[in-house]
Amino acid sequence: MLDMVVNKITIPKDIWPKRVDWKGRVVEIYVNKGDRVSVGEPLLDIEIEKAVLSIESDVEGIVEKIYVSKGDEISPGDIVMEIREV
Repeated sequence: MLDMVVNKITIPKDIWPKRVDWKGRVVEIYVNKGDRVSVGEPLLDIEIEKAVLSIESDVEGIVEKIYVSKGDEISPGDIVMEIREV
């Protein structure tokens, strides 16, 4: 039996404002559980310090779990979803 590789998609720390206390917000989610995604496909948009940034998939696979909803506050390093590689 082959092992499933599940990738945790996180909010990158390097795009975050330097202030430690700042929170971001999920403004849009483009995928649902069970959707197939490709590398570079937009997964969700986040608003941080007057900018909206798109978080893209870095793997090809199936969305296994989504941890956030539209409007949720997020911080750098937060896990937002899991994608099982195919």
